[in-house]
This record gives sequence, C-alpha cells and structure tokens, in this order.
Amino acid sequence: MEPVMLLNPFGTHEVNKVIDENKKPTEWWKEYITINEPLIENEFYILFQDGLLVKKGRTKFKTSDYIKDQKFKSFKSYYEEVQV
Repeated sequence: MEPVMLLNPFGTHEVNKVIDENKKPTEWWKEYITINEPLIENEFYILFQDGLLVKKGRTKFKTSDYIKDQKFKSFKSYYEEVQV
C-alpha cells in the first residue's frame, strides 16, 4: 500500500488527518480544544498539536468581513465564547 500525502497549507509540522469543521457538532469542538492546543491558524485552516488539520467552516473568516472591518477571531476563542 502506498503512503498517502496529506496537503498541509502551512508547509510546516506533520499532518495526520484532515477533516471539515462542519462535520463535527459544536459541543465536540468545545471539548476537543480543551485537550488539544492549536499550533497554527489562518482564515481557512487550523492545525492542532496532534496533527489534525481542520478545514474551517463555521469559523471561516470571509473576505467580506475584511471589508466590514471585522477582526479575525481565533478558532479557540470562537468555541470558548459560543453557547450551545
């Protein structure tokens, strides 16, 4: 079996798994960030210490937000503030 190469948009650190943020419920993410620290993040992706690369959905920073002068909010701060 041939090894699978996973896309890493950051070009650093090892990626073990890639998932879409919208595939997991909010409660799951709130618990996940209590035990896993984000390593690096941008508007579209976040990479965690355990090698999980997440394609952002709910927390994606849209281009129109720049025009509205919105501030980029980190993945962790979003889930720490959200009420379920």
